Amino acid sequence: MKMGKKELKDLRDKLERLMEFVRCMETGPLPDFYRYFDTMKNNIELFFCLGADDIPDFLPVLERDWKASHTMFIGVQDYDIRKEHPDADPMLSLCFASLLSDVGKYFERGRLEAAEERTPCAHL
Repeated sequence: MKMGKKELKDLRDKLERLMEFVRCMETGPLPDFYRYFDTMKNNIELFFCLGADDIPDFLPVLERDWKASHTMFIGVQDYDIRKEHPDADPMLSLCFASLLSDVGKYFERGRLEAAEERTPCAHL
């Protein structure tokens, strides 16, 4: 997927929604994978606060953290809402899967690519 500043902002927003869902579901300690999502979101925010433009150098950091969030036994793929909350509405599992998919689409099909930022007079 081509990743420009607009896509980075969208990814940050989708990460925030996913993290908010997990925070609302958990009454005790947050799952281990949560810290990687938090790191990704914070890194994106830092990227914008610093006014960075080097998206191609930044993408491997996001990919590293996405991969880490899927670590065997403690990763997001092993998170089961119904295990911790057996009385929870089954639709919550579908909601979680949808939120996770919204973030995951940025990391599909191998490596991310930086989108060329177009300026109004780029053709000149």
